[in-house]
Amino acid sequence: MSTLNPAAAADHAHDDHHGHPEPSFVRKYIFSTDHKMIGIQFLITTLFMLLVGGALALGVRWQLAWPWQNMPGFGQLFGGEGGQISPEFYTMLFTMHATVMIFLVIIPILAGAFGNFLI
Repeated sequence: MSTLNPAAAADHAHDDHHGHPEPSFVRKYIFSTDHKMIGIQFLITTLFMLLVGGALALGVRWQLAWPWQNMPGFGQLFGGEGGQISPEFYTMLFTMHATVMIFLVIIPILAGAFGNFLI
């Protein structure tokens, strides 16, 4: 029967690299195949989409609070009659808010972020 040399085992146990270089930022965080990192990517993207959906909700609330008033900042970007929110544009804002919040926030955060991170 052979005996184990503790000094040789200790030298080999601390050799964690085994010739593999440290992955770059892009490879580690963007093109990762690690399920934990993919869950974090889903979470970050979902939080960004939450901000987009929140901005759309602010447009809806602006119309409800001050109908036919100029919308500061965003009014000229959206077109319309001098920055005012038309009924058609209000419907579009409401629909896009719902679509973003359901399909780009709720479903990805439940299935993608929590599903991948908690495996």
